[in-house]
Amino acid sequence: MRKSRSRSPVGRSEPQPVYFEAPAETIEIQEIDPLPVLEQATRDHAYPGTSIVVRIDYRNTSALLNRVGMAGSLQQLCAALGQTNADLGQRLAETFTPSQLAWLVRALTIYGANAGKLTELGVDLPTVVRRLIKVVRRGVLTPPGTPGDGFVNEVVLCGGWMQASLCAVPMAVRPQILTALNRLYFPGGLPGRPQVIGPLDPELLRAGLRKALTRVLDQQLRPWDPPPGERLERVDFTEIRRIADFLERFVCEVLAPFPLAYADGPLYGVPYSGCLTSSEEVTVDHDGLLGWMENRGTRVGRDPAYEAPMTAANYHPGRTADQEALRQIYADLLSDADFARKVGRLINHTPQHAAADGMTYLLPCYPNPAVQSRAEWRWRMTRTMIHEFMHRITHPNVVDAAQHVHQPQILKEGFVEVFTALVLQRLSDRAAADQEVRDLILGPGTPWTPAPDAYLKVGYGQDGADAQQITKVLGRGNVAIGYFLGDVRRLAIMDPQ
Repeated sequence: MRKSRSRSPVGRSEPQPVYFEAPAETIEIQEIDPLPVLEQATRDHAYPGTSIVVRIDYRNTSALLNRVGMAGSLQQLCAALGQTNADLGQRLAETFTPSQLAWLVRALTIYGANAGKLTELGVDLPTVVRRLIKVVRRGVLTPPGTPGDGFVNEVVLCGGWMQASLCAVPMAVRPQILTALNRLYFPGGLPGRPQVIGPLDPELLRAGLRKALTRVLDQQLRPWDPPPGERLERVDFTEIRRIADFLERFVCEVLAPFPLAYADGPLYGVPYSGCLTSSEEVTVDHDGLLGWMENRGTRVGRDPAYEAPMTAANYHPGRTADQEALRQIYADLLSDADFARKVGRLINHTPQHAAADGMTYLLPCYPNPAVQSRAEWRWRMTRTMIHEFMHRITHPNVVDAAQHVHQPQILKEGFVEVFTALVLQRLSDRAAADQEVRDLILGPGTPWTPAPDAYLKVGYGQDGADAQQITKVLGRGNVAIGYFLGDVRRLAIMDPQ
């Protein structure tokens, strides 16, 4: 579940790095000694599976280092990419370690040597400098010389080259197909066209939603009632953070190169493991209660498993009168103190990603073992962490596009589920053959238990099914570019609506 309204009392977002400001007074710099020794042979590196060819030629930079030192070389390399801060080279040289500087001077050289290709792709070169500095500040770097050209591949990703290259790939999809898929976002008909949903039956909608949401509350609260006279076992968040570190790497591996190609995204900021806390920390206020109602109401509203109350009552998500009637139904349900209490309790037992502070709130305890086994719950917890991580790395353009369609949950949750199911299937296969991964996911000494089949399927009802249909027609590559890199036309979002 994605939560956009919560305000965390434990926000931990890291300030975004910016260009270094010029110092108030002259700073005497001690040059690093010895200077890095750069390879002298020129070569071309083809990024696997793409059309990107990187020209690598450090000869001029090597001569520059010997002539003007590290600070002077950084200054000139940054200037060649359009960064005009007159003291940037000095500030970088005094801020970073020798190994960080060796990484940065090579990365800047690579972008400078390929500036023509990047300009043709529309890459803003001064922004490249900012991105590379941000990566160095984070301190997680692939050393130059790593087998398989891991350093060069990292530079292509984090500087924005990969993002620009992927977004430049033609879609090769007929406009008629995009138009047809776009209708999934407007189940009552496209704006300005004849509408296909009849008049709303508000009382049928009210009764259907009350029944469906009461069922959801009872089902989802049941695991959190402990056995008589006992307490539920608390989750060890130290262990959860180790799993999060692994999952962050694994998701990027399975979905490569798309998540890491978003050069301004959260993968180049605070690690996922640093943004986790207990769902008990979520403040339950009016906005939170209403947010839960909207999320779950939309989830069950078109789902036959819950008698599809929105479909049955002719609810039209694009009609203002229908929207007002739905809001009133939610308000009336929440005016029932017992109903609202259950919603509040469930919010504190519901995983969610908060866009406002970047935090992910996870369940604080294991469920009643009589309701769900520990091994099954470990898979459920892992699936939840993947799902919430997908929210974390969703491109902001997708979130914005969701505000302009009638069925926003396809974008907010449906595609999240498409990628979550894919990653969990790969993880289950990996754990079956890798004892170390198995112990991490299930806990040391736990007998092998594969992920339940239901967890390997795309969830979120009709919204997940619609996202799955779009992915099948347009291809996972197009959808990944749209979802992770923000080219929303590849998600069949037409402009103008």
